[in-house]
Amino acid sequence: MVEYTYQQKIAIMRILLDIIHADGIIDARETFFFEKLKDEFQLAEEDHEVVRKKNSLLALTQIKLLDEEQKEHFAKLMAQMIIVDEDINVNEVAIYNVVSEFCGINKEFSDSITIEDSGKCTNFR
Repeated sequence: MVEYTYQQKIAIMRILLDIIHADGIIDARETFFFEKLKDEFQLAEEDHEVVRKKNSLLALTQIKLLDEEQKEHFAKLMAQMIIVDEDINVNEVAIYNVVSEFCGINKEFSDSITIEDSGKCTNFR
């Protein structure tokens, strides 16, 4: 697994939380994926409040400083969060694009998912 500092993990989770809220629908699969990542990142339950309070713009500045391997992994996490509910929402993809452009992540959303993954998605809004 790619290594991150505590602050990098919080920043990543903040942006993923923004993606969850982008379509106005919090799907159980998104929540499950978010909780799974919290476990993988070894974040405590009280860290959820730290993530929630984290300013998204400050999170972006921290993500911009990630190395290339970390950025590529983060791009995959964003893409997974977008498709986990089997609904690719234009607002979620817009967040992916803005984050990618600002942070210098040279990976298009369509390149971050497999054809198999995109085939599972029933809605493209």
